[in-house]
Amino acid sequence: MAGNDSFYEYYSLICRTITTPSRLKILEAIGLKKMNVSEIYEATGLSRSNLSNHLGALYKIGILGREKVGNYIYYYLAQPEILKVMEMMMDIVRKISKERHSFVNNGENCESVNGKD
Repeated sequence: MAGNDSFYEYYSLICRTITTPSRLKILEAIGLKKMNVSEIYEATGLSRSNLSNHLGALYKIGILGREKVGNYIYYYLAQPEILKVMEMMMDIVRKISKERHSFVNNGENCESVNGKD
């Protein structure tokens, strides 16, 4: 592993940027296809202004790419490997939540599981 603090700072920035529920939904919706903003809006149900902010952040860190076609901007995964990472993390979350937490089954939120009411 890299021992460079700058590398870990950037690594942390990318992880923090990706791991909001809305951004995870966006990445999952786009998958391996190009989608315009209207298609992403339909797939995620996020408000257009909120969606625009999230797309901008994901583009800025290099996870999404974009391409203008006519009057539309299409977004795509610039780093398609992120889907493998997301799948692995979802498997880990399912495993941990099944073993240790009941919030997945009974509707509790994560804060109450962690003792933060």
